[in-house]
Amino acid sequence: MAKLYLEKLKCVTTEGWGGFDEPRLVVQDRGTVWNGTVLGDRMYTVKYDCDFTGTIAVSLGKTGASGGDGGLGEQWITDTPGERSLRFRADGAEYRLLYAVE
Repeated sequence: MAKLYLEKLKCVTTEGWGGFDEPRLVVQDRGTVWNGTVLGDRMYTVKYDCDFTGTIAVSLGKTGASGGDGGLGEQWITDTPGERSLRFRADGAEYRLLYAVE
């Protein structure tokens, strides 16, 4: 069994007209684990951890979006130990999620 640590979310650029977005991080079978209002070119602390086996999906969406609307993507994390990042890009927005697996 591996342990996933979601550490920080960097907002490189926002999609929002007002210079801010309201993203939410969703972890497979665990629901929303972080959400907030973010500004471009800022780093935000997530501080979420969970155990998993094999692979686990992490997706970045928008608060208030229903169904498939507003998704910035879904990516899979493997149980290979180390520190890494995921990149989410869509609709002019770009985010990087920093995480570690032990």
